[in-house]
Amino acid sequence: MKKQFLIIIISAMSFVASAQLTIPAPSPGASFTQKFGLTEVKVEYSRPGAKGRKIFGGVVPFDEIWRAGANDPTKFTTSDSITVGGIGLPKGTYVILVRPTLYEWEVIFNKNPDVSYTNYKLADDVARVKVPTQKTAMVESFTIAANNISTNKCDLEFSWENTLVRIPMVNETDKKIMAQIQQKLDGPTAGEYQTIARYYYDMNKDQNKALEIIDLAIKKSGEGIGNLQLKSMIQAKLGDKKGAIVTATNSLERARKANNQDYIRMNEKNISEWR
Repeated sequence: MKKQFLIIIISAMSFVASAQLTIPAPSPGASFTQKFGLTEVKVEYSRPGAKGRKIFGGVVPFDEIWRAGANDPTKFTTSDSITVGGIGLPKGTYVILVRPTLYEWEVIFNKNPDVSYTNYKLADDVARVKVPTQKTAMVESFTIAANNISTNKCDLEFSWENTLVRIPMVNETDKKIMAQIQQKLDGPTAGEYQTIARYYYDMNKDQNKALEIIDLAIKKSGEGIGNLQLKSMIQAKLGDKKGAIVTATNSLERARKANNQDYIRMNEKNISEWR
């Protein structure tokens, strides 16, 4: 009897579980990504509907913080530093908040991922942009979009009901590309030259070439503890132990001034062996 009763209970529970309804979300989630310049922005938000209601000055009160959507906070991610409305915004993920008025919006990029109406702090704002509102044809669902895309510019647009707000975003593409070009024209960095010289030394490749490369590193960055120590070992491998001792002694003196025990120990050991 108990067994039959247990079977009835389990069957009833299974029926209730299977009878649960899945209905559409009243404010469905949405997201998009957009590339412009050398960056990519991503927006994750929800889209409440107007449903015949007065939105701005009604459902969304004027001059109060609004989360720019419904449900979870609206998230904005940029893969590179940009400007929003002329204000710098470092790469990262932010929560977008809005303080709307009849004639302008203050759009806020806040660094607190869990920010809400109750824990909002002005100190967590990374960028705050004031932009004028524009009239638009009726937009039923709250919409955030990226439009007017060019080589290094893009507009972040918010629209709902009869209101449109547009924020220009700029990624300084030209400056960054010119810096990359200049770096290529300047050739490898001192650290890259030193890495190449170390590889030549460790792999017993052409040591004359290794010496030439480490000299390029020294020419770029000046004499340092590490590049002098490496040069001395290359000299010793080439059979120039006298020159190696002079170079290692220079490195040793610098290591002692910097109290760098590792290089003190290595240089002293090498000098002792080469003598």
